[in-house]
Amino acid sequence: MARRLRPEDLKPGPIRHEHLPPSLIARIEALHSTLEEVYPQSIAEWLDGFQRDLHPEPEVLWWERLARCYVEYISQHELQSEQRKAAFRLMLKLGLGASAKDLAADLGNLSPGALDEIAAIMRSATRQ
Repeated sequence: MARRLRPEDLKPGPIRHEHLPPSLIARIEALHSTLEEVYPQSIAEWLDGFQRDLHPEPEVLWWERLARCYVEYISQHELQSEQRKAAFRLMLKLGLGASAKDLAADLGNLSPGALDEIAAIMRSATRQ
C-alpha cells in the first residue's frame, strides 16, 4: 500500500543551479507577474524553486502553459478574485493529476460547466 506524504514532511531539494540564464529569469518574472494574484509567491521564491529543479527549462514551459490557460479562461469570464483563485487552483490540480474529489471545493466557487471548459482549454494547450 502506498504511503501518502504530508506536505509538511516535504523538504526542499538542493540548489542545482546557482545562476539561471537571464532569458529564463525574464520568463519567470513574467510568470510571477501573470499569476501574482492567484499564486502569491515572491519572485525570490519563484527563482529559488526553479534553481532547485533538475531541469528548470521544461518546468518553466509547464508553468507558462498553465499561465496561458489561466489567462485564456479569465479573459472569457467576469470573475471575482476568489473565483479567479479557484479557477487557477483547479487548473493547477488538473495539471498535477488530482482526483475528482480533490477538485470539488474549487468547483463550488465556479459556474456549472467550468470544469469542462477548463479541461478543454488545457487539452488545447497541450497540443500547441
